[in-house]
Amino acid sequence: MRRLHLKLFYLRTRLKREAQGVTARILGVRPATMSHLEQGRSLPTLPMLLALCKHYDVTPTYLLDDERPIDPSGRDRWAERDAVVARGTWLEVPEGSMVSTHDGARLVAVQPGARQYDASAQAQRMTCPNAAAARELESGLQTATKQRDKELEEMLSRELLGQRKPRNKPVAKSVLKGAMQMQG
Repeated sequence: MRRLHLKLFYLRTRLKREAQGVTARILGVRPATMSHLEQGRSLPTLPMLLALCKHYDVTPTYLLDDERPIDPSGRDRWAERDAVVARGTWLEVPEGSMVSTHDGARLVAVQPGARQYDASAQAQRMTCPNAAAARELESGLQTATKQRDKELEEMLSRELLGQRKPRNKPVAKSVLKGAMQMQG
């Protein structure tokens, strides 16, 4: 859960575009509680985790799994949590796995480990002339996703660090100067 705070910060600032106080008020907590969650100083209780999931429309798996990208995908949506396949996702299925019903519907069994693509990746997959090109595309998509996620994590970490208030109040220069004159 080392990235939970970054995901919460991302969801509030990038997807919901809410002020921290607004989110705190909606969730019924103090703004300091939200600040501590987003700074990684504390972890949410189970009821708070569920409230965060509902508010941001994400699943607990998304928030707690560090392997998932910071930007949630369709399968990470709370509203889609009962769906096996999220809306807008394309699945790669083996030849002959599709069957047609008498009323013209086409059914496909989803296989464990089936590759899934978003609309952009699906368009690229359609242009692959052979299996080797498809594997290369898959590898490239995974690398690009990991790189984007790493860059987003670094950007959010810098942004969060910039928002932190110093723990000790800085000493005024005039006070320091006066203290040095008294010693000298």
